[in-house]
Amino acid sequence: MSIQTVSLQSASQMMIEVQIDREKYRIHIQFADGQTGWIPIGDIEQAGPPVRLALNRVDLPNPYEIIIGTEEGGTIEVPWDFARSYCDPHFQKRELEQAHRGRAHLGERIRGFRQRVGWTQEELAKRAGMGRVTLSRLESGDQSPSYRTLVALAKALGVSVSDLLVDT
Repeated sequence: MSIQTVSLQSASQMMIEVQIDREKYRIHIQFADGQTGWIPIGDIEQAGPPVRLALNRVDLPNPYEIIIGTEEGGTIEVPWDFARSYCDPHFQKRELEQAHRGRAHLGERIRGFRQRVGWTQEELAKRAGMGRVTLSRLESGDQSPSYRTLVALAKALGVSVSDLLVDT
C-alpha cells in the first residue's frame, strides 16, 4: 500500500480557531498546520499604541487576522505572523534567516550592476547620493535599503527598481 501526503503550503499563515480565556486574560490560536499557542492579551495591548481590549468583541474574519474590539469602541487587527510567533518557537528564527537571504540577494544584484558598469563603491555611492559605507552594508546584505535609496541606486545605475529586486 502506498501513502501520499498532500500538504497545504500556506498553512503556517492560516489561523483556523481563536479561543478567549477571560479568566487568565489570554487568547488561544490554532493554525491549519496544527501549531497552537497562547497570546497574553497584555502583549497585544502593548504591541502598538497602548489600548485596552474588550474581549467580548473578538472575530476571525479570515485566516490571516484576528479583529478585537477596544474599550474605546474601536478595533485592532492581530496579523497572522504576530500570532504565529507565539505558536511556533522556530518561526521568528526562520523569518530572520529569510530576511537575511533577501538582503544578501539584493546586495549581490546591486554589486553585479555596479561591477557591470565598472564603478567602485565610492563612485556609485557618490552618484546615488549616499555614503560608501552604507553602500557596502547594502551590498553585503547587512542593511536593508529604504525605497528612496533603491530609487537612487536604480537611477544612478540606469536600471529600474524592479531590475534591482527581481532576476529577469
